[in-house]
Amino acid sequence: MKIVGIIGGSGYIDDNVVSLFLNQNFDVKISTLDIKKKENYHHLMELEHAENLHVCELDTSIKSALNSFTKGCDIVIFMNPSEI
Repeated sequence: MKIVGIIGGSGYIDDNVVSLFLNQNFDVKISTLDIKKKENYHHLMELEHAENLHVCELDTSIKSALNSFTKGCDIVIFMNPSEI
């Protein structure tokens, strides 16, 4: 299964992109600044094929964290590249 990493993919507008990849049989990794704030991404858990969705805490200002998040991804999407 291919993996897509979506940085900033936990927003409400971004759920269309997340859904697109989930429906195309991708494993989808999305980032959030604070994984404890489930209200920022809980709506994504209701998407079809959400069992292939993985939420990761990511501070994009830390290069090693960014490298770790993108490792193994076939595709990386920056939903808000101004954060980097």
